[in-house]
Amino acid sequence: MCIAAPAKVVELDKENNLLAADFGGVRQTARTNLLPDVEVGDYVLIHAGYAIEKLTEQAAKESLEAWNELLDVLDEEDKELEAAHSQEA
Repeated sequence: MCIAAPAKVVELDKENNLLAADFGGVRQTARTNLLPDVEVGDYVLIHAGYAIEKLTEQAAKESLEAWNELLDVLDEEDKELEAAHSQEA
C-alpha cells in the first residue's frame, strides 16, 4: 500500500526542481518535476520523493485532520497494548 502525505510548500528551488515541504514541523525535500507550477504556500501530496498533486487549502486541512484522527487512534491502541503487556508481567 502506498501513502501520499499532504504538506505545505515552504521553499522552492526551481533551478533544481526541488521544494521543501512542512509536515507539521518536519521538513522534507521533494522533486517538483510532476508539478512545475507549484509555488510557496501551496499544499501538495508527496510520495516517494515527488510532489505528485496540488491540493486546495480546504482539501489539505481535511486530509490533515483525518491523519491526526488516525494517529490518535493508533496512539490509543499502543497505550492499551502496553497496559495489557504490563499487566501480564
